[in-house]
Amino acid sequence: MKKVSILLLIGLCGCAINSGIVPLGKDSYMVSRQAATGFTGSGNLKTKALKEANKFCEDQGKKMQVISISETKPPYVFANFPKAEVQFMCLDANDPRLQYKRIEETPDVVIKRDDNIKADISVNNKEENNKSNDLYSEFIKLEDLRAKKILTENEFQAQKKLLLDRQK
Repeated sequence: MKKVSILLLIGLCGCAINSGIVPLGKDSYMVSRQAATGFTGSGNLKTKALKEANKFCEDQGKKMQVISISETKPPYVFANFPKAEVQFMCLDANDPRLQYKRIEETPDVVIKRDDNIKADISVNNKEENNKSNDLYSEFIKLEDLRAKKILTENEFQAQKKLLLDRQK
């Protein structure tokens, strides 16, 4: 019974996984580390992977150039335990590729700016009994456009004058 309990405990705890250095191509390699549980942060794993990659390059008399670093995202459940992966190159000290910035952040959201804002501020003609309510609401709309700096002061005054002229 003790043997079954020990085996069950080992199976539940799992094992940390270290890929070791894996060649990807000419001068390119990868190393990854994964925690055995979800209670470990990925920062320590990333540090260990970077140290292992750097030592590997130094042992060859070369310099390490990081290509990319990736980490798993929480929640850490259902075997999605913290993991860090480092892709890197081992290059000669005089290799010009050491001068390049290799790690590039990829944004989750890209917002495009368009400075060409156009506003349609045409005034609809209403029936005579709605003129006063309509005039008030149109003034409110114009004031809002001015407050948001969509209309300049001169444009605001011109539109206000048009509204008043149409009410006569």
